[in-house]
Amino acid sequence: MKRLIFSLLTLLGCAAAVAQTTVSGVVTGGAEPLIGVSVQVPGTGSGTITDLDGRYEITVPAGRDTLSFSYIGFTPRLVAIQGRSTIDVNLSEASEVLQQVVVIGYGIQQKDDLTGAVSVVESDQLTDIPTQSLGQSLQGKVSGLQIIPGSGAPGADAIFRIRGIGTLNDANPLFVVDGMILNDISFLNPQDVQSVSVLKDASATAIYGARGANGVIIISTKQGGGEGTINISAYTGTQEVVRTIDVLNATEYATLINEADVNEGRQPRFPNPEQYGEGTDWQDVIFQQAPIYNAQLSFMGGGDRSTFNLSANYYRQEGIIRGSAYDRFTTRLNNSRQVTDWLNVAGNLSLGYNTSDNISTGNILLTALRADPITVPRDENGNFGDASAIGNTGNPLASIFYSNNESQAYRAVGNAYADVSFLENFTFRTNFGLDFNYDRNRDFVPAFRVSASQQNEESDISVFNAYRRNWLWENTLSYANDFGVHHLDGVVGLTYQDNFGEFISGSRERLVGSDPSFYYLNSGDVTTASNSGGVSGGDWGLVSYLGRLNYVYDGRYLVTVSGRVDGSSRFGANNQYGFFPSVGLGWNVSQEEFWNADGLISRLKLRASWGQTGNDRIGDYQYVPRVANGLGAVFGRDPILLPGASLTSLANPDLAWEETTQTDIGVEVGFFNNQLLFEADLYRKVTSGILFQAPIPNYIGANPAVRNVAEVLNRGLDISGTWRAGSDAFRYSLGANASFVHNEVLQLDGNTENFFGGGLGVGGQLGTNSRVGFAAGSFYGYELDGVFQSEEELNQFAQLGNQRVGDLRFRDQNGDGVITAAEDRVVLGSAIPDMILGVNGSVAYSGLELTFDLTGQFGNEVINAKQMARFGAYNYEARFLDRFTEPGSSLTDPRITIAGQNFETLSSRYVEDGSYVRLRNVTLGYRFASDLTDRLRMQSLRVYVSGTNLVTWQEYTGYNPEIYNGSVFDNGIDRGTIYPIARTLTAGLDITF
Repeated sequence: MKRLIFSLLTLLGCAAAVAQTTVSGVVTGGAEPLIGVSVQVPGTGSGTITDLDGRYEITVPAGRDTLSFSYIGFTPRLVAIQGRSTIDVNLSEASEVLQQVVVIGYGIQQKDDLTGAVSVVESDQLTDIPTQSLGQSLQGKVSGLQIIPGSGAPGADAIFRIRGIGTLNDANPLFVVDGMILNDISFLNPQDVQSVSVLKDASATAIYGARGANGVIIISTKQGGGEGTINISAYTGTQEVVRTIDVLNATEYATLINEADVNEGRQPRFPNPEQYGEGTDWQDVIFQQAPIYNAQLSFMGGGDRSTFNLSANYYRQEGIIRGSAYDRFTTRLNNSRQVTDWLNVAGNLSLGYNTSDNISTGNILLTALRADPITVPRDENGNFGDASAIGNTGNPLASIFYSNNESQAYRAVGNAYADVSFLENFTFRTNFGLDFNYDRNRDFVPAFRVSASQQNEESDISVFNAYRRNWLWENTLSYANDFGVHHLDGVVGLTYQDNFGEFISGSRERLVGSDPSFYYLNSGDVTTASNSGGVSGGDWGLVSYLGRLNYVYDGRYLVTVSGRVDGSSRFGANNQYGFFPSVGLGWNVSQEEFWNADGLISRLKLRASWGQTGNDRIGDYQYVPRVANGLGAVFGRDPILLPGASLTSLANPDLAWEETTQTDIGVEVGFFNNQLLFEADLYRKVTSGILFQAPIPNYIGANPAVRNVAEVLNRGLDISGTWRAGSDAFRYSLGANASFVHNEVLQLDGNTENFFGGGLGVGGQLGTNSRVGFAAGSFYGYELDGVFQSEEELNQFAQLGNQRVGDLRFRDQNGDGVITAAEDRVVLGSAIPDMILGVNGSVAYSGLELTFDLTGQFGNEVINAKQMARFGAYNYEARFLDRFTEPGSSLTDPRITIAGQNFETLSSRYVEDGSYVRLRNVTLGYRFASDLTDRLRMQSLRVYVSGTNLVTWQEYTGYNPEIYNGSVFDNGIDRGTIYPIARTLTAGLDITF
């Protein structure tokens, strides 16, 4: 009997097994696969999750015909099986904002629980634009974040500004990559990035204390997990200059130079200008179409207790200016291991190596604009043309040919940490990170002669080597718990960071040969040797104590309190420590019982915050006096030079932190079941005690000490909105963000009314002025009042110097009949835009997807300084054809001269509108269906074509209105030295196995 019963049970079990079915498919959210989606058979214990490509496979017991799909931030779905073995599902993002997890300082929070102003950009929004720079990938995607392409040179990084410029010093934000605190992210490969959190207000940034005043950008790189996958992605393309500047051809040039000669009392030098025809456009000579390549290989996987992600990337970009190029190789390894139930260890390591072929961009680019178009690049014998004979410039092609300047950079950035969980709700983390840089540069110039002004009599070589190491050790204790409707979490910590770097350089002349095998110092004449060395990259340390507490009541009422104490070696004993607190409040109105979630407004959240942060980027040891060694003097009766030293900068033992106080009021609104999301923040940010080397009387005999001398206001409005709609077959989205900012100097040192800066290269003339009531670094000069049309007007209006008919006329602001620098110069504009705009969208039908990005800025001006400072018969830009030749011929453009007052004085004539709108990127891609990829043994296959910087609508007559020169006193001045940006067309593919 027992044997019979056992046999029957076995048969029933086999029948049940036969009745089971296996279902597989892909779960997506929009056009992207979703990782970790819970797939369940309702009413049973059967379940699984999707892998890194959104794929799942599940066994369905007999009698069950339904699958449930759920994922944080997406609307759950029940799907009938109906005999199918393959079921692909697309989940709606209608409620994504409610439970989206956001990485913040020393922790994570759900988006709905945040009291601070934080914007998040995910990886799929970063990889459309073919660039090695994460910054340029972010341009136009975050409200309140301005991205400036500081240069179009190969390998150049972008400049970040969050909510304006609140300091006269370094205004860059702080970067945190996988927990490692850094000052730059130039090493980072955008394809390794999982998400970017931009922290904008004090509630979000106060946890970073003395370094949070300029905002914080937290970057999380891709970790492992799920079934093992291999991803291959690559693209290739071509680049060209976006626009060229219209300059005179040879006939026009000869005509205007003749006219300038006559105007200045000389005989015209070109008897027959027409004989020269079009001549040489030197921009065509130096610019080229340049290739770009990128290839990425990554392995990712893991199980319940360990994960890994290994990637390798090669990127090459040749420059659109001949002779420039950039190669970069990076590799990254991220892994984690759950050693026990209470111990988790993990590490992140990035290794990078890059080389750059450099040229003297400023010299070559400006020379190409100014070189006369009559001279040929090379003559019939192959010799370089002498551009100094007519226009007093060099030959830019020769400058490229004789340039042998190569840079190499090695960088390792990584961290390792251990998490210890205890007493259910506590986690202790110890994290150690290291950032190590090693840079080399070798510059060889052979002996050559193109002309008397463009030659190198003896070959020479210069070598530069530098290293920098920066280590960070952080220890934090976290707590999180729920008590009914109460949620409480917090973190306290103690951190240490130390930075040091050093450089050494040397040079020699008269090398024994010009082959690269001789590019070493010992190949040169020992009698010409020189060397130097010193600190590179800073010598500073920081110790910090931090804490934050978050409280949420019933998902409705939110409170965040945080603070940090920082002690820095950059400040003396009198003010070595600073305390930076913040408080944030939030109210999820739509969580209240009275709220009708089915109405027009499906979600409403109100936020408010206040806090103080700091900025310590002033250089090292500014609180002690500076002394210069290597000086000498002759004392006594015997003429013997004795070694000595001299005080060069005064000390300031009371040096204190810059302190930024910021208030933020925000609102988050969802319409139509959160298909339309809107967010706005109104803020006021005042930075007081700004550190600056304010001028002192010359009779002191030393440079001034750095002091707390200024106060600057930034107030503004950040808004963003996103609309998403569609079905599985057809989806579309449209997003836009705008940032409005008002910058104003509120206070300066009592002894100084103006801080001048921005050299224009003309007799020491400075182009910017920071003064109370105006934006920091405002343009400052004379207001154009027309052109002197006659001798009568010369007698009627005030003059600046010895002016003649046809010269520019400047407005006499105080009406005293005299034009003076002290009384008649005014603010002419600012490089800080009033508004920054970003628009992005996508349309997807089946496997086909089109995405686009627009960026723009409005309300800023540019000084077109490359048209000024003329010291020879340089070529002119085409605008000079509209010159004054006789009374009434021009009311805005002066007579033609070689140099003189019309070119040497900053006026509104040289200040142009810097507003623009740019079609930043358009990408058309196609993701092949699973029936094809399955046959090819692939998980996914996507091909695409992409265009970047396709069209720019701008009024500015230069290459690019986004001008960054490294300082608030220098921004917006176009001296013709910044490498232009490129228009790029690429084609690529992504394959996952």
